[in-house]
Amino acid sequence: MRKLLATLLLSTSLSVNAQPLDQLASLLSGYDRFKSDFEQFVTNERGERGESSTGHFAIARPDRFVWITETPFPQEIISDGEYIWIYDPDLEQATRKPADENTDSAPALILNGRIHELDRRYEVALLQQQGDMVVFELLPKQSGEAMFSRVRLLFKDSVLSELLLDDTLGQRSMIQLSNQELNPELADELFSFDPPDDIDVILDASF
Repeated sequence: MRKLLATLLLSTSLSVNAQPLDQLASLLSGYDRFKSDFEQFVTNERGERGESSTGHFAIARPDRFVWITETPFPQEIISDGEYIWIYDPDLEQATRKPADENTDSAPALILNGRIHELDRRYEVALLQQQGDMVVFELLPKQSGEAMFSRVRLLFKDSVLSELLLDDTLGQRSMIQLSNQELNPELADELFSFDPPDDIDVILDASF
């Protein structure tokens, strides 16, 4: 639950006559940077809410992001576009993985705005469009190769507000966003990580 990745974004208005993929592409275009607070929690098959985590994240396209979990356990996930660092202060450990731009994870494709890759790997359907709310569903075209069996995205006022993720192990995660900001000022240093001298560093080449 502490690793996700996340995933997300926003912008412009929908055309009523557009195809679902075009509508989603419209909502995921027109920005360079995004930041938000989040609350993430899992639910069981009866819809009962389980453990939750809170924090904030920031994105600078195409490949840089920082995802900070504050509660219940601190964790930082940082990508500079070349490497992804996962830092667990409680464990005094940091893992470095190469950033994989060819991942078939729907949240990662959404995060990086790769709508053509999203179209190639996922069926996009418009589930609901009412007032200021729009809901999309993404289903993998080849389910055996996908990390998630279903992804739902809820946009409110053209800004991503909720993500529902069903993984292939049967776990459902919900991510609710708040205090979203479009194209905020983000320093380059935000997307770099220098491991402290007193922690273990693991270099993983098999991301």
